[in-house]
This record gives sequence, structure tokens and C-alpha cells, in this order.
Amino acid sequence: MKIQYSYLKNFLNTKLSQKKLSDVFTQVGFECEIEGNLIEFDITPNRGDVLSLKGLEREFYAYQSTKPSRKLETSSLKKPIQDKTVINQIDSSGCGNYHLMLIHGLQKINNLDAKKQSFIESAGIPLINPLVDLGNYVMLEIGAPMHVFDMAKLDLPINVRFPKENNTSVTVIGGDVKDVRASSLTIQDQSGIQAIAGIIGSESSSVSSNTSNIAVEAAFFRPEVIVNQARKYGLATDASHRFERGVDPEIQQLALERYLFLLNQIAEYDSVALYCSYSRRTKKKNVKLDVERFNKFSGLALKANQVILILKNLGFKDIDRDKNNFTFNIPSHRFDISLEEDLYEEILRSYGYDNIPISKPKAGPIIKNRQDNVLDSLRFGFVHSGFKELMHMPFISRESFQQLNSNDWTAAELQNPINENEPLLRGRLFRSLFTAVNSNVKKGYSSIKVFEAGNVFKKEKTGFTQSMHLSGMIYHHEPQQNWSQKELLYDFFSLKAEISKLLQTLGLQNIEFQKASPLMPFNENALDIFIGKNKIAVIGEIDLSVTDKLVKKQAYGFEIYPEKISLVSSNPKIKKTSKFPLSTRDINIVIDKSIAYKDVENFISKGAIKFLTSFSLINTFEGKDIPEGFVSMTLGFTFQSNSKSLLESEINESMQTILMLLEKRLNAKIRL
Repeated sequence: MKIQYSYLKNFLNTKLSQKKLSDVFTQVGFECEIEGNLIEFDITPNRGDVLSLKGLEREFYAYQSTKPSRKLETSSLKKPIQDKTVINQIDSSGCGNYHLMLIHGLQKINNLDAKKQSFIESAGIPLINPLVDLGNYVMLEIGAPMHVFDMAKLDLPINVRFPKENNTSVTVIGGDVKDVRASSLTIQDQSGIQAIAGIIGSESSSVSSNTSNIAVEAAFFRPEVIVNQARKYGLATDASHRFERGVDPEIQQLALERYLFLLNQIAEYDSVALYCSYSRRTKKKNVKLDVERFNKFSGLALKANQVILILKNLGFKDIDRDKNNFTFNIPSHRFDISLEEDLYEEILRSYGYDNIPISKPKAGPIIKNRQDNVLDSLRFGFVHSGFKELMHMPFISRESFQQLNSNDWTAAELQNPINENEPLLRGRLFRSLFTAVNSNVKKGYSSIKVFEAGNVFKKEKTGFTQSMHLSGMIYHHEPQQNWSQKELLYDFFSLKAEISKLLQTLGLQNIEFQKASPLMPFNENALDIFIGKNKIAVIGEIDLSVTDKLVKKQAYGFEIYPEKISLVSSNPKIKKTSKFPLSTRDINIVIDKSIAYKDVENFISKGAIKFLTSFSLINTFEGKDIPEGFVSMTLGFTFQSNSKSLLESEINESMQTILMLLEKRLNAKIRL
């Protein structure tokens, strides 16, 4: 929002320079940029109440801890008439109140004075017609958007409702034809649509130099109904900008009375009447404030009278008090206030953050045996393993969601998506990873290791849930660089080893791999990772058919669930290494192919084999001399004692125990 410094200075009745005035508003949370004689205000989306001179005045005087020195002059109107022949029906889901001021017999209409015209144009609003310009001026002054109809072109009564049919065409001001959507609230007379509510009026009912009777509209359209509507029509109007952020539902009559007062200065008229219709009046909300608790929170020592003055200047009303406990009525223009902490922010903004004294932090208790942060530990581990961390927006298209999620995972849909092509919140993280890999491959990279940590979302019967996922991908197709360098092949077992090593480094014990149930985006070459009965991750080969051709060569991925992992810090134990020599033995066994090495490993580990320090699978073999349905496994064993050099007989005795265990439990046979 751009405002002339000279006009704002006079409105606020201040002598502050342009720079100092900009600094005041920056202090209270609205960043300012100076452009010649203009001050451009960066107003946050939740503060639509500041998009006017009156809104800026509230903030300015609250910061100054003084009361405004003047009130706007208005022409008093009689109590609004509720007449079905003028305003027949308004849709309660889209409109809270609708005011229409009918003015007959306009004559001798003059332009606004030069200062007002310059003020309007400097705000980026073109001058159109004195009657329209006056409405725009009141909008900039008070914050209530207005629309002026030529009453001779209206067929009353007015209805505020959604179109019954989609894509009804209407020619809007400026001559463009728009197909009005069924989701857009409209202003209709008996002949059809005369305006898209809160956005723009139709050309057919617009005022001209021949207009003598007008209907001036001031209404409260609900922000959730107006938001994003203008963008759908390729429009961005000053009215829609304000309605999307929320317009005070109680200033419509005030705005019309101000319009009438200013109209008296530029024109003559015969009669005026005010009509209105309410669908549902806004309820007053109250918030309690404990001044003592606020002072403890902020480190200040404000008195109750100081706090009351600041909040009163911002429009809050003190309706009840008990010593230092107050109840404040929230003003109708503040949609963003609901908690006591919101009042803390208002007080601190107006007091000035720079005025808060710096206090030294007090020493707190030392926390012992603190549980480690699983997500941070995983991030740290992946980064030091050569991965790059990515961050993406959580929005996704319907097609991508269906490709990556099972039918029992219901999507969380956005009411007002930023991008209409991505109306859902992600259920998995892989779509953005596919895009990242594709982008890097196009740039010439052939070895890519990336991961992303973020929330995924799901719709439940009672609402929505979110959970933390950490997902990653490895895409390795790096060619041989020179004749002496061997080509590195990254396969499923490389992935398994890398993830296993990382989890073990974090101190996770008893990790088990199991055949994974079908889960996108992995193909059948995938494994679930369990600790006990708790599934903590899944790893596997990426099914290229679900990547939309973003990934065209073999790639591997993983999905870890940090919230299902518990890391508890423990003091490391130092174990003395043996000074005596170790001995190794190998054996070849033939075993049923249905028995996995994991089962062999479990039986040997639980066998309490004397002097055995480690063992591993060296290789497997199927083929000549191996019966069908069986496999040969070569197992390597390492033996060592901490107190002596082992005798051959002792090693043989341990090997014999292993063989008997495998024969008895797994029906394994020695391969000769």
C-alpha cells in the first residue's frame, strides 16, 4: 500500500519527518520503503485492518501512547431500512451484511479537490468518475471497499448469492468478458449478475457522466469466500485485496455516512435512503489479560494504566477488571486476536521492541540423560555419508498423490491452494526427490545422493494427521573416469549396507530386515526394517514406472520414520582388546534354499559359542553338485581369547558345536 507522506502527515497531525514516520511504523511491525514523496507499507496478510489511513492512525497513536486528536466528519443517516423490494436475499455463507445507499436527483457534480485526486492516484488507483473516485477515497481513508451502481441500470431488488449455473458470462468494467464460476459470490438484480462480489462490477450498471441516481454498496463479504477468487479471473483489485484479508464487519454504515458527507462538498441531490440486510451478526469476543504475568513474560514492569491505554488506542475495550486481571473486548476489525499471548504481542509492538531492556539469562538446571533428537542425528549421519539435504514445498498434484500412495491413504486437500494444479498436501516425499534427481541429471551429474525430511499429511475421520518422514534417493551411474579406475557399481546391497551402518552408528541394536509388503515407489526388490515389532524404515529399488519419466535409470531409495525410533544416550563402555592372536575357520554347508542367512545368523548368535568373536557369510553357490532347492553357503568364523593363545583342539571343539547346532536346527549338511 502506497500513501503520500504529506497527506499521511496531515491526517496524523504530526511533524515527524518522512524517515522518522517510516521508522515508527517499522517499529510496530510494518516495514516501510520511501519512494520520493510516497511511503510504501508492507502489510502482513493477517492485518487487513491497517490498509487505510484510519488503520495507520490507530497504530501510530498506540505507539505514541496518546489518543487521536480528531474524528472524521460524517453526515448522519437514519436507521437502515430492511426492505425486500430493495435487498431481497443475501447468502449467509458468503455475506455477513449488505448496505445499499440510494441517492436520487444528483446534479452539479464536480471533481474531487486536487489533494484528494493526487492522494488517490499516488495509491495506484486511477481516477474514473467523481462518484466512483469518492468511493475509492473513502476506502483508502476508512478501509471499507465500496461500489457505485447507476440506479437507472438496476432492476431491483438485489440478491447476494452464488450463481445457479457455472460459467455465466458477464462483461466487467473495462470491457472484458468473464465466465463467472459457481464458487464466486455475486451481486444480482432481476436481470442478472451486476458484480462479482468484492472484486469488480459489471459494465452494464456502471456510472457515467449522465448518471443522476446511484446505489452505493458497502458490505461485509467473508474472507474465506473471496480469497483467491480474483486470481481465477486474472484480476487484482484494491477491493479484493482488502476483502481477502478481512474488512471490519461493523463500519459499513460509517463508510456510507462519510461518503455522503464528502458528496455534499462536490454535488447536490434530492433525497437519500439507506437500506440493509444482515444474515448473521458477528459475535463479540473477549480475551483475558493478566498484567503481572505479562510483565514476567516480557521482562517489563508496565503499570495497568499503561497497558490499558495502549490497548484502548488499538480499539480494545476494557469490560471487566479484578486487580491486575482484565477482560478486553476484541474490536471487530481484529480477526487475528484470540489468545492472551496475542495481546502480549500488541502491547510489545506498541511499546516498541527496541525499548525492551536486555536482561541477562538466568542459569537453569542441567538436564541429565537427555533423549537424543532422532531427526537431527539422522540428518547429521546422512550429511557425513555424502548426502545433500533438500527442502521442498509440501504441495502435490492429484495424479502424483495417487501414484505414490495406497488407496487407504486419503489425501489432505487445501481449501485455498496457491497453485490449482497442486491442491493436495503430500502423503510421501518422493515426488520432489524425483524432480530433484531429474534436474541434476540434466545438469550433467551422474552420481546423486539426496534426502529430505518433512511432514506428510493424511485425512482421517476426525480431522487430519501429520507424521515426520525422512526419505532419500541414490542415483549412481558415474562412468569410468580413466583406465586405472574401476567402475563403482551401486546396487541394492550397497544401499542395505549404507543404511545398516548408519542405523548402527546411531546406537540402534537388533535391527531386522524383512521382505517388504508392496509399497510405492519401490518395486518387489525392497525390505522393511524392524526393531522388535516396530517398523522404522523401508529400503528398496525405485519402480521407474511411477516417476513420470523423471528418473530413467536404475535408482534406489529409502523411507525412515524418525518418530518410531527412540535414541537414549548411554555412557560408552571401554572394552580391552586382546593381545593374543586370533584364528579363522571356514566351512561350506548345504542348506534348504527357503532358509535365509538371517536365520543361520540368529541360531549361531544365540548359541553362545565359546571364543567366537565374529562370523560372516562369504559367498553362496547354486549349481553343479548342489541338489535342486538347496544352496551352498560359505561361512567364515573368527576366534580369539582375552587370556591365552587358543589351542587347535579348543577351536575344533567350538567349530564342532556350530556344526551340530546347524545340523540339528536347520538340517544343514557339510559340503565336502
